[in-house]
Amino acid sequence: MKIIDFDTHISTQKGNVAVTADELIQIMDKAGIDQAVSWAMVSYDRQHSADTRAVWEASQKYPDRIIPFGSINPRLGAAEAMNELNLCIGRYGFRGVKMNGGRDLYYIDDPVLSMPLISKIAENNLILALHSGHKDPVFSHPFLVGKIAKLFPQLTIVMIHMGGRQGLHDAAIQVCKECPNIYPAASESDPKAIVRAIKELGPERVLFASDIPFGLGYTEVAVFEAILKDFGTHTRELVMGGNAARILKL
Repeated sequence: MKIIDFDTHISTQKGNVAVTADELIQIMDKAGIDQAVSWAMVSYDRQHSADTRAVWEASQKYPDRIIPFGSINPRLGAAEAMNELNLCIGRYGFRGVKMNGGRDLYYIDDPVLSMPLISKIAENNLILALHSGHKDPVFSHPFLVGKIAKLFPQLTIVMIHMGGRQGLHDAAIQVCKECPNIYPAASESDPKAIVRAIKELGPERVLFASDIPFGLGYTEVAVFEAILKDFGTHTRELVMGGNAARILKL
């Protein structure tokens, strides 16, 4: 069974938890993770372009391990954000793009800041990853993810953190029930909520995710493996990698 992690970060900067591509691979090896979706780690400030390039370079160095996604912050300005998105699509050929309204303090459904970018992502058949839950959840509430999903039903959306640890799991699961194009990536989520999501949404919807380096890869794998013991081999294979492989067209 292949394990695909749908939430990891790479950074060019130094910090207590910052990791380079080489360090990420070491963590993945320790945890038994075969492949990982990766995006920029830092708050997507003026340095996010360098980190996005680092993610692309990591995918070139480790093409069988790193699945690169772009990172965009519309708070930097509409033109700059669109230029960055065009680089993600044209130069880098990324499979998807992540937006983090909770960290960067904008509403993910903002008609001026966000929606033109999301429309472009949808037009180019990319996957949209939306942070939902941690840090100022009002900006990235699951209901806003649902609003976007209904406006773009053809767009595959991955809900990172599935509402987080701030009591939003109920809302996240409700939204996923209403919107079949949303896939919850349950990094740093309550294990009981992950169990509920598998039971109520079906095993073909939930994605394993660790949030490396904010989450320890091997502990997150262990949590999911413990949860999935009661579900059987088929469900385990879907959640730990099969679902990700399907939506990523691997």
